[in-house]
Amino acid sequence: MQTREGPALWEQGCSQGSCSGPAFWNIVVDEILSEQWPLGVYLQAFSDDFVFIITDNTRECLRKLRKFALNKFKDWTDKNKLHVSIEKSSYVLFSKLVIELTIK
Repeated sequence: MQTREGPALWEQGCSQGSCSGPAFWNIVVDEILSEQWPLGVYLQAFSDDFVFIITDNTRECLRKLRKFALNKFKDWTDKNKLHVSIEKSSYVLFSKLVIELTIK
């Protein structure tokens, strides 16, 4: 996190239920939520959960938007030393496409 005195880093998270935990989280999350996303990409957060809504009319553009969004999100998590739980991550495809997309 950037402060007037320079970068401030912390290696451990805040205890759940701590008074300052939500404020620290809001400061960190504000950066990714303030990012400019391309048309068709929308990021929403609730507590410590995130959801991308990605829309397009073609499979190829959907793939490109998805890859761009996830790479940008990964850069942000790496920068802030955050970990995404792959086991708790999922996606839902609403489409008339015959072949589903694979997300890695």
